[in-house]
This record gives sequence, C-alpha cells and structure tokens, in this order.
Amino acid sequence: MARVLKQIAIYGKGGIGKSTTTSNISAALARDGYTVMQVGCDPKSDSTNTLRGGQYIPTVLETLRENSRVTLEDVVFQGFGGVYCVEAGGPAPVSAARAAASSPPWNSSSCSTCSTS
Repeated sequence: MARVLKQIAIYGKGGIGKSTTTSNISAALARDGYTVMQVGCDPKSDSTNTLRGGQYIPTVLETLRENSRVTLEDVVFQGFGGVYCVEAGGPAPVSAARAAASSPPWNSSSCSTCSTS
C-alpha cells in the first residue's frame, strides 16, 4: 500500500499562536508514529525553534546567501520526536523606527505634484 503525503498549512495574522499550534501538531503526529517535516516561514523562526529546545537553525535563504549550492544536510535538522525542521527564512521584521526612516525624504503636503488638495 502506497503512503500518502498529507500537508497542513497554518496561516493568519501575527500573535495568534500559529507557531505554538504548529509545533504541537507536529510533535503529536511524530509521537503517534508519523514522519513529520515542519517548514517554518516566520523570520523569527519560532516554530522550529520550539521543536529544537530553543536552538535556532540556519534558514534556507541565509544558507543560499552564503553558498551557491545547498544540500538537505545544510538546512534540514531534527527536532522533538524526530520532527524534521526547515526554516525558509524571509525578510527581517521592520521596526517602526526603521519604517519611518525609510519613508520618502520629502513632505508630500509641500509638494504640488504630490498634494492631494
């Protein structure tokens, strides 16, 4: 009998417990004998960090920036219950100060081209 691959995706706005929920589902499935791979897409790496007892792993994007060739051994690590952990990586969260600093250097209210009135 062929094994069937099943995929679960959990998404939503920040701060609602996605990483905690995902880590717990992965741990429970692994405990029940399933082979589980969790791919984290959060720049903070919360979900795989939890499964690895607080140990962060390099992201795929970080590894690609450093090396032109990436192997599974470079980016797949085992966590709690044998769960395979991968972090895709992504842009670093932008602080409010950095976001304000990167706004246009002109004041749109003093620019006749940009003015909305």
